[in-house]
Amino acid sequence: MRKPKTRSTPHRAALALGGLFLVGSAIAADVPTPASATGPSPSAAPATRPAEVPPAVPCPVPYPTSVIADYVLGCMIANGQSPETLRKCSCSFDFIAAAIPYPEYERVDTLMRLQQLEGTGRNAAYKGAAWAKEAVTHFKEVQAESTLRCF
Repeated sequence: MRKPKTRSTPHRAALALGGLFLVGSAIAADVPTPASATGPSPSAAPATRPAEVPPAVPCPVPYPTSVIADYVLGCMIANGQSPETLRKCSCSFDFIAAAIPYPEYERVDTLMRLQQLEGTGRNAAYKGAAWAKEAVTHFKEVQAESTLRCF
């Protein structure tokens, strides 16, 4: 027997997650929390609305966690493994991520990996191309600026 389709709502999703969720103030005003779903108790004080918090501005294309970890770990290998170095390397990456969108970072990372390969195969076209040199130079300038600001 098939289950009837039910429309998922933020309230049902919250119940499915055990009530551990964050919602915007607009949704929170319309959806009762699991504790108040059965209605207020006679002795309960009237609910107060939380202060309005402006929504966070999402990154247009966020960096994947594996890319962030790869950069920070590489930085720590080069500069020392300490909590202070972790903070400095994280600061450096944050600066780079703010200055260079992820698609451009990914392209430069690929170019730099190709430039490390030996030989005159397909990677030779990328080693000598002016646009490739400019992209890598721009990345290295941003990286140098992040080092000056964070280290």
